[in-house]
Amino acid sequence: MDKPDKVCGKVLHGIARRGMSGSEPPNPADARTAAAFIDRMAELRLWAGKPSLRTLNRLGGTTTSPTGAATDALPTTTVSWVLAGKGLPRLPRMAFVESFVVACLTAGGESPEEIPRHLGRWRAVWQAITASAATDAGARPVRAYHQLPMDLPEFTGRQAELDRLGALGEAVEDATAPVVVTISGVAGVGKTRLVIHAAHRFAAGRFDEVQLWADLRGFHPEEAPAAASSVLADFLRLLGVADHQLPDGLDARAALYRDRLNGRRALIVLDDAATADQVRPLLPGTAGCLVLISSRRRLTDLDGDQTVPLVNFSTEESLRLLRWHAGPDRVRAEPDAARSVATLCGHLPLAIAVTARYLRSHPALSLTDLAGRLATDQRQLTGLSPHARSVRAAFDLSYRALPPGHQRVARLLAIHPGPDFTAPSVAALTALAESTAQTVLDDLLDEHLLDETAGARYRMHDLLRRYLTLQTQREDAQSEPHDALHRLTRHYLDRARHATNLIHPTETRRVTTAPSGPAPWQSPSEAVAWVEAEYDCLVSTVRRAAELPDAGPALAIELVAALYRPLANRGHSADRIALNDLAARLARQHGDRRAEAQFLEDLGTLYGQVGRAGEAVGHSYRALAIWTELGDLTGQRGCLTDLGNSCRQQGDHDKAIEYLQEALAISIDSGDRQGEASVLNFLGLTCQGTGELDAATEHLARSAEIYAELGNRLGEAIALANHGWALQRSGRPREAIPYHERSLEIFRALNDRYNEAEQHWGIGQARHQLGDTGAAGRHWHTAIKMLRDMRALDDEQAAELLTQKIPETPELIRLNT
Repeated sequence: MDKPDKVCGKVLHGIARRGMSGSEPPNPADARTAAAFIDRMAELRLWAGKPSLRTLNRLGGTTTSPTGAATDALPTTTVSWVLAGKGLPRLPRMAFVESFVVACLTAGGESPEEIPRHLGRWRAVWQAITASAATDAGARPVRAYHQLPMDLPEFTGRQAELDRLGALGEAVEDATAPVVVTISGVAGVGKTRLVIHAAHRFAAGRFDEVQLWADLRGFHPEEAPAAASSVLADFLRLLGVADHQLPDGLDARAALYRDRLNGRRALIVLDDAATADQVRPLLPGTAGCLVLISSRRRLTDLDGDQTVPLVNFSTEESLRLLRWHAGPDRVRAEPDAARSVATLCGHLPLAIAVTARYLRSHPALSLTDLAGRLATDQRQLTGLSPHARSVRAAFDLSYRALPPGHQRVARLLAIHPGPDFTAPSVAALTALAESTAQTVLDDLLDEHLLDETAGARYRMHDLLRRYLTLQTQREDAQSEPHDALHRLTRHYLDRARHATNLIHPTETRRVTTAPSGPAPWQSPSEAVAWVEAEYDCLVSTVRRAAELPDAGPALAIELVAALYRPLANRGHSADRIALNDLAARLARQHGDRRAEAQFLEDLGTLYGQVGRAGEAVGHSYRALAIWTELGDLTGQRGCLTDLGNSCRQQGDHDKAIEYLQEALAISIDSGDRQGEASVLNFLGLTCQGTGELDAATEHLARSAEIYAELGNRLGEAIALANHGWALQRSGRPREAIPYHERSLEIFRALNDRYNEAEQHWGIGQARHQLGDTGAAGRHWHTAIKMLRDMRALDDEQAAELLTQKIPETPELIRLNT
C-alpha cells in the first residue's frame, strides 16, 4: 500500500469499504474547508472500493487544455498528492474534482442516472468553500503553488521559439534530469513576455501541479540581484515548509528545496537572471521538472542548460503587434509608414508596444507623422547604439506626451524601493491622494509604461527606470527624490506602527509614537498579510533610508523597530538579523544609546531563535550593559528575562532561575507590573522543568492575575495556558481543561492562531488522559490542521500526525510549553 493510501485510511470517519452493497456514496455537505473537502474525496474513493490510481486515471478520461492539447484529467501523481493533503489548504480545480467524483462513482457501481445528482452536491460544496475562501482572504496564510504572473492577451509572434520551447517541454516526459532552458537576449526584446506566455501554455496541461515564479532582479538599476537564499525561502514556504523549520544556510535550503520537489511535476520560472551562480541553487534535482530562465546573458556554464536565443521581431511580427495596439485599419492604410515605424523602433517588442500605445491614444496622428517624429528624435540621439536609440526614442515619445503631473509621478516611480509598488505607496512617494495616484497608475499602465501583477501591484521595466532616472538628472530635480523617499519611509513606518498595535498591542518600547489616523486593517492577520506582501519593499526602504541625508537614518532606525513584532515568526531570520544589525550600527553612529541597546537586545533574541547561542548571549550582555549604564530598569529586566528563558530552553534551570529572580526583583522594586507578570510566567515554566509543580502553578496564577488587572489579554491568556500545562504535568488533567479553554477563548478573540492551536492540543492531551479518546482526537486534529495551515507544521508532518491514533506532540509545542 502506498503512502497516500495509508494517509487516507487513517483520517476517515468510520466509513466502511465498498463491500457494503447499496450504501449511499459519501456526501460532502458537511465540509467547510479545503482540508475537510479533500478528506471527503478520500472517503469517496474508499467507498468505491479504493480503486487504484491507474484505474482512476483510466476512468477519469481526458480533458482539453487551453492550448488545445488532450491531457489526463486525473494524473496519478496529482491524485496521490491531493489525497495525501499535499496541496492543502488549496482546493483542487473543479475539473479535477468532477473527473475524480465521476471516476469513483463509476468504479463503485453507481448507476449513470444517479451520477449527475451526486456530482451536483460536490460542485455546490466546492463553490461554497471557494466563495468562503475569497471572503476570508488574508485571514490566514494559504500556500499557493500557482505563482505565474498573468499572461498578456496581446502576445504575438515568436512562433518558432514557442515551437522550440514546446519540444523541450515535451522532452521532460522522458528526461532523466530536470530540463533547464534559458531564453536570452538584449533588454527590451521580450524575454519576460515569452517566458511567461510559454509557462502558461505548459502549466495548462503537464505542469498543473506546481508552478513557481521569481523575479531575480539580475539587472535592476536600483536593487541588488535577488539572493538565491531568499528566493529559496519563499519557494519553500509555498511548498509547505514551516517558517521555523527554514534552514539558514544556502546549501541546506537548496537541499530541502530539491527534496520538496522530488517526484513532483514542477514548472519553475526564473525571470531576469544575472549569473549561473544565482540560478544554480534554484534548480530541482530530479526528473519531471521544467525550469524556464530569462537572462540578458547566455548562461553557458550552467550544466545541462539549453539556450533559446531571442532576437528582434521580424517585420511581420512587428506589424502584427502594431495592428493589435493601433488597429488593423490604420496599419493597412499606411503600410509603408507602418514598416518605417517598426524599423525606427528597431523591431524591439518593448519599443514597438510603447510607440503603438502612443499611436492608439492619438487617433488623429498618422503613421507617417509618427515615423517622422521618431526619425527626428533619433537623429538627435548621438553617441548611442541603434538599440539604445530605438528604445530611447520610443520612451521620449510617450514621456513627452504625458501631462507634467504624470511625468513627475513616472520619474519618482523609478526610485521606488523594491521590485514593485501599490497605489498607497505611490501616493506617499508622490504626495498625492491615493485615488489620484491610482488614476495615474492606470494611465501609465494604458501607455504600456507599467505592468500590473497580482494583487493590484505594479512593476516598471528596468530600461524605463534607467530612462526616467536620466530624465530626473536632466530636469535638475535631484532634491525631490530625497523628499519623496522620506515621505515613503514615513508611510511605511506609520503602517508598521499600525501593524504592531494590532499584532502586539502592549508594545511600547519599540513603538513610542502613535500611528496617524485609523488602522488600515481590522485584524492582526490582515496586518501580517500586508507585511508579507510589502516585505521586499520594506527591506529595500530601510536600506535606502539609511543612506539618505537629514532624517533618513533616524527613519530607518524607527522602521526596523516598528517591524520587529510584525515580522516575528515569519521565517525571515537572516534578513531580520541583518536589519537589526544595521539599525544598531546606525544608532551607535548617531549616539542613540537607547535604540542601540534595544536592537542589541533584539539581536540576542533573534540569534537565539536560530540556534546561535554564543552570539545570542553576547548581544544580550552588551544590551544589558547599556541598559545598566542608562539606568533603564525595564531594559535590564528584559535582558535578564531573555537570558533566563534561553537557559531554560537549554536545560540549565538553575542559571535560568538565577536570572529570572534578579529580573523579578527589578520589576517589583521599580513597580513594573507588566515586567513582573512576564517574569512570573517564565518562572512558572522553569519550575515545571525542575519538577516544582506547585511553585509553577503559583507563579502562573499570579502572572495571569496581574495581566488581567492590567487589561493585557494576551499576557493573561499565555499565563492561563501555561497554568493548564503545569496542572497536566501535576497529573490533574480535569483541572487543566478549564485553563486551556479560557485561554483558547481569548486567543481566538485575538486571532492568535498558533496559541489557539496549542490550546486545542492541550485539551486533547487532557481528554486523552481522562479516557475520552473521541474528544481528544477531535482537538488534536483541529490543532494539527491549524498548525499546518499557518506553516508551523509542514504538509508531510501534518499528514503523518493525522495518521497516528495518539499523535506525537510537535517539537514547536514542546519548546513553548
